[in-house]
Amino acid sequence: MASQIYKHTEVQRDIRVSDPEGLMRQYKKTGDIELRNKLVMHYLRHVNAAIFGMRNILLSNIPYEDFFNQGVITLIECIERYDPDRGASFDTFSYLAIRGSVLKYLRKQNWLPNRLWEARKNISQAKRKLEFELMREPTNLELAEYLGISEEQLSRDLLEMSVVDTVSFEGLIENSYINKIEEAKASGNETDEEVVSRVIRKELSGALAEAIDMLPPKQKQIITLYYYENLTLREIGKIFDLSPQRITQIRKKALEKIENIMRQSGYDSSYQE
Repeated sequence: MASQIYKHTEVQRDIRVSDPEGLMRQYKKTGDIELRNKLVMHYLRHVNAAIFGMRNILLSNIPYEDFFNQGVITLIECIERYDPDRGASFDTFSYLAIRGSVLKYLRKQNWLPNRLWEARKNISQAKRKLEFELMREPTNLELAEYLGISEEQLSRDLLEMSVVDTVSFEGLIENSYINKIEEAKASGNETDEEVVSRVIRKELSGALAEAIDMLPPKQKQIITLYYYENLTLREIGKIFDLSPQRITQIRKKALEKIENIMRQSGYDSSYQE
């Protein structure tokens, strides 16, 4: 799938303009669709970058084109909503919006085969039971024997299911942000919504950075390499001389710790309709 992403990224090549800010202001004045189309082509790199940064999620059965089309729709919406006079960076504004829309689109799809949802439930139940009986974390071999499957099959399932943890982590950030925005509105804050949004994102980024900094060194490195350097599980495994499955397990523990720290800091990740 990674090679497929590279292939499509090369096909969906953006076309740069020399003065995107000036072009944006010109479009806002005239509403000329041709100008908007030029802006879309210029900023296509944000669509490609957002999807590439989530390439591990694309191990699912959704075609790349579906993600790309969703990203382009959001890019157009961002161009329509953006106000260059407010001083916010369009690059940051659009990239975050595109990434969020791709994540929401993913959640609405049947993106993980039913057998893996069932396997995920069985593995979680078996792991809890063995931890209670053994008074320690079971090895993959012990877990596989308990489930009546091969260790190789368990490893494959764990690797495929790692996408669930990725989506959960993205959801933690997105939902914490949404809930903080709703809190600001409920408190009667009359400040410009874009200003409030920018302040909350800054606070959330700082809280997340602090949570990551509290992790043990190896967990911190793996989270950084995976979510900020965009390395795959296999690439990280080569760095640490560990299997992708082991990297998945370490990352899962790290994400659980981050979520607990964030909750203790007042960030509620539960989604509120």
